[in-house]
Amino acid sequence: MGQLWDKLGDLSRSNMYPYHMPGHKRNAGCGMDTALFFDHDITEIDDFDNLHDARDIIMDCQNRANALYKAGETYFLVNGSTCGVLSAISAVTGDGDTILTARNCHKSLYHAAYLRNLKLEYLYPQRISGYDFCGAVKPEDIDAALKAGTSIKAVFITSPTYEGVYSDVRAIADIAHSYGAALIVDEAHGAHLGISDRISEGAIEGGADIVIHSLHKTLPSITQTALLHVNGTIVDRDRLKRFLRIYQTSSPSYLMMASIDDCITYMTANGNLWADSLMSYHDKIIDATRQLQHLEIPDDNIVNDPCKVVISCRNTSISGSQLYDLLRTRYALQPEMACETYVLMIITGMDTIEGIDRLIEAVEDIDRRLGFARDMRLKNDTLSTDTAPKAIKTLRDAWDSGFEEVILESAVGRIAGDFVNLYPPGIPIIVPGEEISQDIVSTIRDSLSKGLNVQGISETGKIRVIT
Repeated sequence: MGQLWDKLGDLSRSNMYPYHMPGHKRNAGCGMDTALFFDHDITEIDDFDNLHDARDIIMDCQNRANALYKAGETYFLVNGSTCGVLSAISAVTGDGDTILTARNCHKSLYHAAYLRNLKLEYLYPQRISGYDFCGAVKPEDIDAALKAGTSIKAVFITSPTYEGVYSDVRAIADIAHSYGAALIVDEAHGAHLGISDRISEGAIEGGADIVIHSLHKTLPSITQTALLHVNGTIVDRDRLKRFLRIYQTSSPSYLMMASIDDCITYMTANGNLWADSLMSYHDKIIDATRQLQHLEIPDDNIVNDPCKVVISCRNTSISGSQLYDLLRTRYALQPEMACETYVLMIITGMDTIEGIDRLIEAVEDIDRRLGFARDMRLKNDTLSTDTAPKAIKTLRDAWDSGFEEVILESAVGRIAGDFVNLYPPGIPIIVPGEEISQDIVSTIRDSLSKGLNVQGISETGKIRVIT
């Protein structure tokens, strides 16, 4: 157990009566279905420190996390990686500054741009040849953009991507720093990187100035728990902590912080064993599915992250959404997400042999059944990400403008008044202030028709445009 959880348990077993928040009064025996952890759920009382001014047990917990990841400083996040992204970008930019960002970044980057009234210059990740997802951001593209750009304060990239592709953070960090720009890496899906020699190094070792980890995505910690790490001297740490106080709740959950601490304690003691299990599961899946005739599971030359298993149906008669439904309904396997031509599964060191075998058997069975399907290849007509839609207004000006909702066909030539995202992972098709083209409308229509989760389109099929 982690130190914080143990201390909460000591309090629960003591005769100290709670005349303070929360309102459940640690009464775990009240009969409510959700009362299981009431006895460990407290507020900032004596002897339990304060996340926003950590000097005692929470400071010790953060220091243990820092020792595991070997960063300059590490901070607990209980509002998920989103608050880490908001705080990181706010800390290194001022009103109206410019940030260089990959177009495939999470929507929290765009929210930070709105809040700080930032100008965005875009990078375009490589496309994975033959597969319908983004690859790495090329260091030479960053170098060219920084050379051509004026007063770019920071570079923001996502590595690994949702599908598990790494960028060369070490090379990118060297380039960014040579131009005096900070490098922020959204490593939300890579909290496991660098914890063992069996797994690749992460962005901290690569020299990024700020790295954000979602512990709950791949490590044993409850949903919404995350970490922010800061390195070097470019980032003003007092300024960063100020924004953490702004974007994090003033009532941080001790259950979440205890879960973070327990996760760090577990991984410190068992990280190599966890990594051995992960790599064993990953290698077993790859080796067992090499002879598939119709479905494909790319190996680590394409999907670098061992936590990600991409099941491609690009050369079959079914879509990613149909494959997703098959895995759920016929085999009782819940995927992470579906896109047009693939399904994404997440594995970790906490999986089981039984679970891994079930996945292999399901994929093999579906592959056999597809052998009897008629040969109908899906057309890959996804919108190219080589160029972004034309920005007519700044994100802030557009989002603060009046708007109306119109049918998609009437939106061509209008300026977007809100985001339209494919979710997960939350990457925007269109950003407020950008001109809606016929290609954008076609992409949205196509995504909806394939059963993908498109956020920003109303139930009546309308989109917001500024008036």
